[in-house]
Amino acid sequence: MKTKFNLLVLIFTAAAFVFSACGKQEQKTDGEKKDSTKTTQNQNQTAGDNKTTPQNTDPKSNELGIKEGMPADYPADVPQPLNSKCLGSLNTSEGTVVTFESTDKPKAILAPFTEGVEKAGFKKGEGEMMSDDGGMSMWTKDKREVSIMLAWDKDKNISSVVVTYK
Repeated sequence: MKTKFNLLVLIFTAAAFVFSACGKQEQKTDGEKKDSTKTTQNQNQTAGDNKTTPQNTDPKSNELGIKEGMPADYPADVPQPLNSKCLGSLNTSEGTVVTFESTDKPKAILAPFTEGVEKAGFKKGEGEMMSDDGGMSMWTKDKREVSIMLAWDKDKNISSVVVTYK
């Protein structure tokens, strides 16, 4: 059950980042750059009415609630994936989901992560699935859980990494 949930979280997170990349874009019109958010605001105005549709006011978060950068509460005893860049985080009812990307392959990311999390006292859970193209693993410590999901994008030569903790 946990495996299926974690797989769904990975899929949701990947989809969320794809959609977030489609957010604010600049368009050129008549030699000038035009901000598409302003265009959307203007298009949402009704005739003879100066009301606009509310826009997201948090510059560090997108419309799906994904916040840029590392979360402030990232646990000290959970290692960050080596050679990776943090893309953002999302708080859910199942924990905090932090996404990273790396040019390292999944198994090269998993080995030092596993070493670090087990050194911090976490015990490996059951149901690990791992291949050269990715997979997932989970650990527990007291009532806390940490999981990592990895996926290799062979077209972009990038690993997507999702660390979930609660």
